[in-house]
Amino acid sequence: MNKGKCVCGEVSYEVNEKIETLYQCHCTICQQQTGSSSQTGTFASAPNFRWLSGQDKIKTYSKPSGYSCSFCSCCGATVPNMFRTGDKYWVPAGALLGLEGAKIKNHIFVADKAAWDHIGDNGAQHSGFYPVYA
Repeated sequence: MNKGKCVCGEVSYEVNEKIETLYQCHCTICQQQTGSSSQTGTFASAPNFRWLSGQDKIKTYSKPSGYSCSFCSCCGATVPNMFRTGDKYWVPAGALLGLEGAKIKNHIFVADKAAWDHIGDNGAQHSGFYPVYA
């Protein structure tokens, strides 16, 4: 089981499944949202995800394209959000405690990566979305 929380600790959650695979998204929206080259996270099936506290503090921004991001209204930190298929959550990896053994196995939207972004690991690179979750 992995627990996660926002920066201020108001929002907390747990994922009750082993997390081994991380996804790093290099799309321009993730660049803008994080102020960095990418956003790293994992997918957790809905039955194995549980909010522990602060659900009332969560705000969500959604684009007509289907992209959405959720964040703590107190500290602004990214928190998990329900994936558009409704059966899993996108969980930001940096907010999870104890991810020993997890590795970035898929880089997605590499066709949109910043010119200064260098992918330096052995994760598979996909020009668009990872095919399993498209």
